[in-house]
Amino acid sequence: ADTLSPTALRQFKKRVMDVIDAQSIRVYQPPVDSEDETSCSRNKEIVSAMPFAIIGSTQEVKTPDGRHVKGRQYPWGVAEVENDQHCDFKKLRSLLIRTHMLDLISTTEEVHYDKYRTTQMKTRKFGEPKPRKADNKKFREEEEMLRKRFTEKVKLEENRFRQWEQKLIAERDRLNKDLEQEHNLVKQLESEIEAISSVNSPNGKFFRK
Repeated sequence: ADTLSPTALRQFKKRVMDVIDAQSIRVYQPPVDSEDETSCSRNKEIVSAMPFAIIGSTQEVKTPDGRHVKGRQYPWGVAEVENDQHCDFKKLRSLLIRTHMLDLISTTEEVHYDKYRTTQMKTRKFGEPKPRKADNKKFREEEEMLRKRFTEKVKLEENRFRQWEQKLIAERDRLNKDLEQEHNLVKQLESEIEAISSVNSPNGKFFRK
């Protein structure tokens, strides 16, 4: 979560969800509706944050305002693990071990495992090795298309970065040139002041009052 800007992170999350939808991958969808308005609002907030972007750190660092928190120290500041403005760690923790732990357990046991067990009992005999699934042509085509899109976006971002880098170098050279011109102008003015002072002072010397 601390490697992307908020805008880039939202776009990346959307791309992840697009891939999940394109591949028909079933992910856990926590129940949102609740009799308690506070719980309902919290559940909606958790669902809206999926997929979760996490900062992982066990180090304790000091924030500019003097707090000691788990996070990562950077030259520009501190990325806090338990700060909802920085990452989704608290939402994921709440989902896994607080608000939806029992639902996760029951869903895994009653839906996923039961379905897997039923399928295996229908298609396999006891002791028979699990058969390998045949390659899905549609899946391969979609995978190749996503790989090409990803490669194109990476190249596009690399080109944008190079252009940005070249602009920074050009701006740096311009500023250095301007600074050098200003420095030469200051030296020239100093020389003119010294020459005027030498002419106006007695015996060619400059006396301060």
